[in-house]
This record gives sequence, C-alpha cells and structure tokens, in this order.
Amino acid sequence: MDSLNHESTDNEGMQVPLLVHEEDTNGLFPIASLSQPRGIPARYVVAIWAFLGFLFLYSLRVNLSVAIVAMTNPQSTTNESVEACPAIDDTNSSSFHPRIKGEFDWTPKTQGFILGSFFYGYVLTQVIGGILAEKFGAKWIFGGSILIAGILTLLTPLAARTNVYLLIAIRLLIGIFEAPAFPSAAALWGRWVPPLERSIIPPFASTGKEIGIVITTPLVSQLCASKIFGGWPSAFYVCGVLSCLWFIGWALYGHNSPAEHPRITYEEKLYLLRCVPKQKRCPIPWCHIMTCIPLYGIAIQHVCTNFVFYILLTSLPTYFSTILRFNLKENGIMFAIPFLFQLIFTIISGHIADIIRARNILSTTATRRWQTIIGACGTSFFLFLVGTVGCNHVLAVIFISLSVGFIGFQGSGSLISHLDIASNYAGTITGITNMLAAIPGFVGPIFVGWMTNHNQTLDAWKSIFNVSSSVCLFGCIMYCILFNGEEQLWNRDDAEQ
Repeated sequence: MDSLNHESTDNEGMQVPLLVHEEDTNGLFPIASLSQPRGIPARYVVAIWAFLGFLFLYSLRVNLSVAIVAMTNPQSTTNESVEACPAIDDTNSSSFHPRIKGEFDWTPKTQGFILGSFFYGYVLTQVIGGILAEKFGAKWIFGGSILIAGILTLLTPLAARTNVYLLIAIRLLIGIFEAPAFPSAAALWGRWVPPLERSIIPPFASTGKEIGIVITTPLVSQLCASKIFGGWPSAFYVCGVLSCLWFIGWALYGHNSPAEHPRITYEEKLYLLRCVPKQKRCPIPWCHIMTCIPLYGIAIQHVCTNFVFYILLTSLPTYFSTILRFNLKENGIMFAIPFLFQLIFTIISGHIADIIRARNILSTTATRRWQTIIGACGTSFFLFLVGTVGCNHVLAVIFISLSVGFIGFQGSGSLISHLDIASNYAGTITGITNMLAAIPGFVGPIFVGWMTNHNQTLDAWKSIFNVSSSVCLFGCIMYCILFNGEEQLWNRDDAEQ
C-alpha cells in the first residue's frame, strides 16, 4: 500500500479510506471502534500461531538433547572417568543409567559435536532470512523454515543408524533451515505490533520456546522409554509430523501484514496502520547498521545470554543423568522444570515492562536496561549457587530452575531491543545478532564436552556453571554501557540513506 489513501470495505459493507502514512490531524478517522469488534483481534491470532510455531521449532531443536541419553551407552561403559552423586534410591541401580541400553558408543566429545552441529548451520542463514522476510514478507519464511526442519527431523533416526557424520549433516541442515525463523518473526512484529505492545506480543509468542521445551522433554523421555517405533526414534517421528501439521494452520491463519489479512476488522487495520511505523522500501543502510553502537550492546548481550542458555539447553540432560543420576523418565521431567520457570518469568517481566512504559515511569532505555540487569544478575547468582550445592538434588534443581527462569527477563529487555532502535529493519538486525548469538550454540557443547571428557565430575560441572555465570554478567555490563533505546535516525522515512 504505497499511495496516500486507499478504499476498503469495513464490516458493514461501507467504502472507507485507509490512511497509510498520514496523521489524522483533522480527527476525521478516529481510532475508536466504528462498530462492535468481533472475535479475537487479528494480530493476536497471528501471535498465537507464531507461538505454536516457536513451540514446534524448539521441539525439533531439543529432542536430540534428551534422546541422546537413551541413544548412547553410559560413559562408564567406555572406561572413562565418572564421579557422580549417590543414587537417589540406592536400591535401584537404574537411577544411574538409563533403563534402555543405548545403540551408540559416542564419547562426550562426539556427543558435543553432534549437539553443536545444529548451530553450525544455524549461523549461516540468519541475516539472509531477515532480509528475505523484510523484502517478501515473513509468512512463508517463518513457516517454511519450520516445515523443512520438521521433514529433516523425520530422517534423523535413519541418519543416526547409518553414520554419525550423516547425523551431524542432518542436524546442520536443520540448523540452516531453522535459522530464518527468529529474524523473520522480528520482521513480522515490525508490521503487526504497536509500540506499546512490544513488551507483550513478541515475548508472548516467543514463550512458545519454553512451552516447547516443557512439553517436549518429558514427552521425548516417555517415548524413548517406550517401545513405540523402537523407542528413541519415535521422539523424532512425533516432533516431525506435528511440525508439518502446524504448517497447514499457519498457511491459513498467518499473514505478512494487516494490509494483507483478509479477515481483519477495519478498525484494527486502521489502528495498526496508524500506530505501526510504515515499512520503508529503501536499500538496507548497512553503513549505519554496522556503526550503530546500541546494536553492538544488543549483540554482545545476546551472545553472552545464549552462551548460558545453549549450554543449559544442550547439556542439562547429561548433567542430570550422569552427575545427579536421574533415570530416563525423571531426566525429562527435571529438564522441563527450569524452562517452565523461564516461561513464568517471561510473562511476568513482559507485563511489568508494558506497565512501566505505558505509564511513562521509565524511558525505553531505562526499562530495557533494568530488565536486562535483573535477568543477568539473577541468572549469574543462581548458576554460581548450583556449583556450591554438590549432590543436593533438590537445591541443584531449584537453583538451575531459577537461573534459567531469570533468562526470561531478557525477553522484554535486551532481546526485544531491536524493535526500539530500528523497527523497519528488525529482521535484518535480528538476523545479525542471532547469527552471532548462534556461535555459543556449538561452542557451548564443545566446551562442555572438553571439560567433561574423561572427567565427569562435580568439579568439572562447577567450573562450567561458574564460567557461564561470569559470561552472563559480562554481557549485561556491556549492554548497559552501549545500549540506547531511542529510535535511530536512519530508521525514519525522511532519513538520508
């Protein structure tokens, strides 16, 4: 919609003008509803389907982290050093090892490369995914990335049984096709989300990640312990099929923008066209982006937060199984609890940030900084405590859960800051920071594998948690120094390119 005025049919069949980039200075077209709104607002429907998309996106990502415990033999069978906690129930020796003997004798180093291979691919297509979403619309980029990743997930059991390098290749391809999802979602929010709802709608949709983990991990544990489709392969079949089914719903209900939505009410369309900054059709200002100091603050914080997140996401099942000695089914449940905490913290922090911004209690910059400080300090503090509790299973799970939970504050802090500084280029700059933040995805598992190879001990894991804690604090400090939440001049229509 490039011209000043367009005519559209409202809910009563009347022809009415739609203003795209002109302020309603004469009050001729008030934003207040002209007729009684019907049903759920279209932007919330899009957000709900995006939420489900993130749910399946993460189910495809984390299923291997849990299933690999059932796929591999315990480390002690390969004559490597193990110093674990006493079993919770000393009369049940299966508390230490999974009940099902694994098919593969992969060392911790090999497992680290397998778990990290996803992120080698994940680095490659972040920026291009954001650019394509801004140019052609986010609907098919976001949906297609999940569909193709789901199809590849169906091939995972065959790849694992054929050759470990083929499994690594499949996981790398899944990473390549999942990578555009987050930057394309950012581009989607740039067209759908009014400024005062940025602390609510994007974080709500992104909680699909945590819900996906909370649902997937116990489900995968149960499937691996069952005899359905041979046990662990069923975890990949179920996740793959459900992701493909989601795509059908997204194709029907996901839309690039309010202007393209066939069922949106006239009132909501007019409201969004006035409140959401109009998308620019200009070349991407690479020079401005590369010299944007606030973006460097966002990127550093994103990298540091993801270092912690990905270490916990990929390695907690191994820690729970090898050190705390939970059995296979317990492992899935314990792995889900921290991400349930993250979901709760994300929702609470988003509401707090939205209230603060709506009432002008704090500026955008101050709001984002305080959310980030609370999240980073909470995560760092409780990670440090995990290393001090030793074999206290209850405290270990509580502190891990709280450390992951406080990451949820980043959802309405640093991780949403892209929209504040340049909503028109949210897909591109999110692609840049996500590309950099994917590097810890393969560095983290390799680091854990290096620390624990021939050294599965409490001291090794204490060092892992302490290093993660320090990295998280460093990212917070750099973000607070470099970030400014004011819109960048080059994001505006009248800026010189």
